[in-house]
Amino acid sequence: MPNDYNNYNNNYNNYNNYNGGSGDGNYNQYYNQNNYNNYYNQNGFDPYGANPAARSPYAVQQQARYSIKDVMARTFLFMTVALLLTAITSLAVYTTNPYFLIQNGLSTFWILAILEIGIVIGATFAIKANNVMLSGILFIAYSIINGLTLSVIFLVYTESSIATIFFLTAGLFGVMAIVGFTTDRDLTSFGNLLLIGLFGIIVASIINFFLKSSGLDYALTILGIAIFLGLTAYDTQKIKNMAANNPGYSLTVIALYGALELYLDFINLFLKLLRLLGKAKN
Repeated sequence: MPNDYNNYNNNYNNYNNYNGGSGDGNYNQYYNQNNYNNYYNQNGFDPYGANPAARSPYAVQQQARYSIKDVMARTFLFMTVALLLTAITSLAVYTTNPYFLIQNGLSTFWILAILEIGIVIGATFAIKANNVMLSGILFIAYSIINGLTLSVIFLVYTESSIATIFFLTAGLFGVMAIVGFTTDRDLTSFGNLLLIGLFGIIVASIINFFLKSSGLDYALTILGIAIFLGLTAYDTQKIKNMAANNPGYSLTVIALYGALELYLDFINLFLKLLRLLGKAKN
């Protein structure tokens, strides 16, 4: 078991790069850049989106009932529930079988990592199809599986350090969400730059896997924190705009879309801060 633990420590940077880099990179490239442009295009926006049924008078009446307050409240509710599921799953794994992910090498981790990406892609199609039930099920599944993969942080960092970083993340996340919700400035171009920066981090992380430069790793962590703080504001404004310009999807589907984006922003910000400020176990 000590050998497995050492192997895990040697490969922990790969895990961090997956969850704070390539995993979210796949999500943002696939989900944000492609599907969101279909949902909400400021240059040529169709208020009924890809759902012809939304053109009926009844659908228009339903759309009018979707207030920004309702959408945002449900978005943060879903996000909070997802974070709780992730935290409970992580703690349950750590207290019952802390070496769950590494007892068979890293094969279990990589299987779960691939499954997570598949679920995000599936959730994308479910949301685009306006399928509330499937979108919700996949979001719950993703939260639980992510809790399994995140359980390994308890092997690396002290419990008090993890708790402190979590509350720090919550505070920073809350501030940036308020900024995104209240600002009158259009953050679309800013968000696009952040996504480009995120892609750059992914590429640089892959390169640094071979270089093993501690200086570059530190710089990428700092840059990652800045990017995910910015994405929190950008995504919050994007959800607010979708609520104000309902693209023909149900309130719950829009809220699930927003919750998934903000959940990923929160998790990745947490991991970057933990990597920078977390206190490792002896």
